[in-house]
Amino acid sequence: MNMPIPHLRMAATLVGLLTIPATLHADTTFAVVGAMSGSFTKIGNEFKQGARGAVEHINGSGGVLGKRLSFIVRDDECDPAKAIEIAEEIVQKKIPFVMGHLCSDASIAASGIYEKAGTIQISPSSTNPKYTERGLKYVFRTTGRDDMQGFVIAEHIVRNFKTKRLGIVFERTDYSKGVASVTKEFLNKGGIQELFYLEAPKKPYDFSPLFQQIKTHKVNVLLFPGLPGPVMELARQIKAAGIKIRLIGSDSFSGITITKENRRDFDGIQFSFPPDPADDRRNKAITKRYKNEGYKPEAFTFYTYGAVQVWAQAVKKAGTMNAEAVSTALRSRKFKTVLGEISFDQKGDISNPGFVMYYFNKGKRYYLD
Repeated sequence: MNMPIPHLRMAATLVGLLTIPATLHADTTFAVVGAMSGSFTKIGNEFKQGARGAVEHINGSGGVLGKRLSFIVRDDECDPAKAIEIAEEIVQKKIPFVMGHLCSDASIAASGIYEKAGTIQISPSSTNPKYTERGLKYVFRTTGRDDMQGFVIAEHIVRNFKTKRLGIVFERTDYSKGVASVTKEFLNKGGIQELFYLEAPKKPYDFSPLFQQIKTHKVNVLLFPGLPGPVMELARQIKAAGIKIRLIGSDSFSGITITKENRRDFDGIQFSFPPDPADDRRNKAITKRYKNEGYKPEAFTFYTYGAVQVWAQAVKKAGTMNAEAVSTALRSRKFKTVLGEISFDQKGDISNPGFVMYYFNKGKRYYLD
């Protein structure tokens, strides 16, 4: 699905927009890229809403280098091949900045194309270390890495489930394998040895062989850092089978689409994610504005918003949209954003990549004490 977002002056039917100063000239367009449809619809909407909110604020404050910002949206379906196609389209359009991609596999696949073309890429969600470990100049992220996330998950399991019998399941993606492997490493160092380490089934997600393994090994804690689609199906099948197990996941669980029909499937599920900026009192006005528009901001809404903010501030600092100059600016100063004051190291990783643990109850998520 290739879905363009209209310029903000055309979007008054969606939101009450800030007045754009008359002195602003023609638009500068950036791209918002990630999985936007199917089981990723919730996260895709957070991407779009975060970008919209940031653009609205920036345009209302004078734009960037005298120009309005606008953006297009592209759906890569978390498919590396699709991500490469989209990246090639974007560089042909000479778009200076990509807010994305969502999945680590897609971000890594597309990053080489952006690097060669001189396009800044900032992902709000790709956590695999390989994304920033290859010496690329133009890749950044506003979220933490798997090695930090894996440590937090492992510490939580060691502290709270040391006597429990643990199994680990992963998908064949850079994201899922990355979180599973680093968590496993920390768990083993902490004295917990998993009873199985298995690859999850592919569509149509028949988890009955996994359930047999759970019964055979008497597993009662299951770690599965899966993407929203298989996670939702696993939770449904666990509920239907009447299996009593504690399911623990990672940041992708925040993208689960919860409905009246499935909300009880997730009761008690625990997962890692950065602290939600919606809870930061400094974002009270932004959160209120979104809610007045009929949208509840959370999770990747803010990490997207922050990514757009830091790029715009770096452009202003550099006085140009040239990738070399913007990259230098991104690595050389601190930025005030909805994520707080942040900076980037020489690899492009965010300076304060915290993760905490959450749990679901009756369709809502709460912090674990």
